[in-house]
Amino acid sequence: MTHQDGASSEAQPLIDRSLAALSDPYRRSVCRYAMRTQTTRLDHAEIADYIVDRASAADDLDRRTVATELRHLHLPKLEDAGLLEYERDSGVVHADRERIADRLELLRETVAEIQGASIDR
Repeated sequence: MTHQDGASSEAQPLIDRSLAALSDPYRRSVCRYAMRTQTTRLDHAEIADYIVDRASAADDLDRRTVATELRHLHLPKLEDAGLLEYERDSGVVHADRERIADRLELLRETVAEIQGASIDR
């Protein structure tokens, strides 16, 4: 079955959850960090450092605030979207680069389909 925008009904929830999860720059940074590291087990404090270290001076990010937002907002949202697994008690993040890459490819295909679609009037 196909959704009204052309995506299959099975892919639509993945696309929607992925777009929602990746709408935030912190969450995109978490995925970027996961894709660039060689380990699948990440610590949320390391991720916070990554985000703060790459922020511009104008952003003036507070590491503690970033870490708190990651723990309570961003990592759970990424987990809910199926992009990673997050152990809230220990702060450990399990990132599957292949899963993230597959989801990003699905998003690329969706964008390409939208760009190539003709407008019917």
